[in-house]
Amino acid sequence: MKTFQNSIEIDSLLQFIKGTIVLRTKTSLNNVAELIEANEKSICFVNDLKFLETAKTSKAGLILVKSDFNENDLPTSNLIKVDNPYFSFMKIVKFWMEMEDNNKIHEISSKAIISSSAKISKNVSIEANAVIEDNVIIGKGTTIKSNSVIMKNTIIGENVKIFPNVTIYNECVIGNNVIIHAGAVIGADGFGYLTLDGKQVKVPQIGNVIIKNNVEIGANTTIDRAAIGSTIISEGTKIDNLVQIGHNCVVGTNSVICAQTGLAGSTIVGNQVFLAGQVGVAGHLKIGDRSLIGAQSGIVSSVSSDSKMWGTPAINASTSKKMFIVQKQMVDLIKPIKKIIKNQK
Repeated sequence: MKTFQNSIEIDSLLQFIKGTIVLRTKTSLNNVAELIEANEKSICFVNDLKFLETAKTSKAGLILVKSDFNENDLPTSNLIKVDNPYFSFMKIVKFWMEMEDNNKIHEISSKAIISSSAKISKNVSIEANAVIEDNVIIGKGTTIKSNSVIMKNTIIGENVKIFPNVTIYNECVIGNNVIIHAGAVIGADGFGYLTLDGKQVKVPQIGNVIIKNNVEIGANTTIDRAAIGSTIISEGTKIDNLVQIGHNCVVGTNSVICAQTGLAGSTIVGNQVFLAGQVGVAGHLKIGDRSLIGAQSGIVSSVSSDSKMWGTPAINASTSKKMFIVQKQMVDLIKPIKKIIKNQK
């Protein structure tokens, strides 16, 4: 259960979700919850018929249900009938969170360390032990939580949320409405070395990282700065926890990169690409727009747009699944052969 400081009335919800209200008792709402833990001030949702029986015993003050559910199956609580209850529920939660953000007090802690050359806009919150270095620019409405470090010459946009223990190296650029979760490191040196006389010699990494608008970066994810130029994460892309993105990579718009995926240097990922968990991509490859790469796949050559790939090395997902089925059948297939060999001895 998540309780909010501000209560809302059922009627007001129709300002941002489309639906039909079935009002049985008038009540103010102040929390969202699962059906089994709900109280008379809770908002819940039912997206599937199998949960309607649970809904009938719930104490929820309001339940979002599908508009095409049978009237006889519906609970007797307050209802809003909508096309997609889960989506509408998420819109309500987002509205509530934004309302609370707008009402919070913005302050800069006296325990934060801020360079006199930093430029900080209105309504910025900076918590204790955060470090803001020389010539950093921070846009209005941004929040930087405890122990985060923003190194020199970095530009951070408006309404950015930087959680505790984030490190953003020098000269990076962060767009508007970006979320960076705890422990993420943006702009560390790319992993670049040359072998000279049997020794590894470091290649200077003098580029930066550019994170564009509406990107979310998960906890303990690392995005390396470019050797020359920029590592770029484009607008609307969402990156999970524990992802490694190498130097000079470019990730397109509205892509999804799931946990423990690794992109080697200079990988180009297109728009609306989905990389499932633990995908590994070799360097200097291109993954085309709208491609789907299955979990634990190893990408060793470029992938054309609209591909579905799976396996290591990754191949067409349909073929890979057939091969997997055949592998499972191999034990049964070789039994007659073993029997013949045994009888010949």
